Amino acid sequence: MNDFRYLYYLTRIDGLGSVRIKRLLDKFGNAKNVFDSSARELADVENISSKLADSVIRSVKDFVDYTIEYDSIVKKLDKLGADVITYEDQKYPHMLKKTYDPPIILYCRGDIDDYSIEPAIAIVGTRKPSDYGKKIAEGFAKDLSGLGFNIVSGFARGIDTFVHKSVLDHSSNGRTVAVFGCGIDVIYPPENKKLYEEMCAKGVIISEYELLSKPDAVNFPKRNRIISGLSYGTIIIESAAGGGAMITARFALDQSREVFAVPGFITSKNSEGPNSLIKSGQAKLVENIDDILEEIKNEVTGISINGKPAVVKKIIPELNGNEQVIYDIIEREKENIGVCAREMLLG
Repeated sequence: MNDFRYLYYLTRIDGLGSVRIKRLLDKFGNAKNVFDSSARELADVENISSKLADSVIRSVKDFVDYTIEYDSIVKKLDKLGADVITYEDQKYPHMLKKTYDPPIILYCRGDIDDYSIEPAIAIVGTRKPSDYGKKIAEGFAKDLSGLGFNIVSGFARGIDTFVHKSVLDHSSNGRTVAVFGCGIDVIYPPENKKLYEEMCAKGVIISEYELLSKPDAVNFPKRNRIISGLSYGTIIIESAAGGGAMITARFALDQSREVFAVPGFITSKNSEGPNSLIKSGQAKLVENIDDILEEIKNEVTGISINGKPAVVKKIIPELNGNEQVIYDIIEREKENIGVCAREMLLG
């Protein structure tokens, strides 16, 4: 069990969300250094007000209470055979770390000897799929995991469940990763108890929520950013226009990740979501895994495509003079550009 106490202490301070904590860590190197800094130094960090900086300094007096909570969590994790991955860890998922608001602490259960969740593809969809949706979900999950992709979904009823089961039943190359909207020790939905046990043995369960956290409705939209954030791309298979899968698609778009959609009957409510994404040009219409591989083959490593490893370097256009200078600046600063754009949109 790695020591994540100071990160845990930071998460207990009101007003410090993942974005602000990330900025503090980027500035001071680690969580302990944050508490060793002065209020003036803290207030020099972007979006950290003097009032919030004072709150961080004052929180030191609460370390005794925080330590009691922390020790309790560590004991529970040990008893459960679970662990944590923190934002400070080298093994923190690279793709997730690149997103705007990555979780500071990920609680994990399952096949966690090897923390490599990458390369990953997310597959999500409705809780009430048709036979067509079930078949497509199972087929994509089986074929992509067979190539070595880890398949990420949300453990919900419907498409998510069929996706996890398909990987567990058929794949020896890839794993399946379930992102919970509750604690990793809470089985939800309860009818997935057997699947939960299989995931603990052969898959991976992760959550940003502490142990015993209940499946509150507000948690699930938020956890969807982790599903898309872990993945090179997200496949939408059957969803109403206002379905949870569409929230995941929007997060993927915000994170500059690929979005794929399986078309459906125009008379079906379950087709509203994917068909609208295709119609608006926000998602690529996919009929088979080749359509997916064509979009991401230049980004992934360690995947076998047609018997050949898909270790392809990023294609760089031929540029001259100022064009090359501008390109280099954009490549170097593209993550910051994305963050600034999101902040402008959010006001």
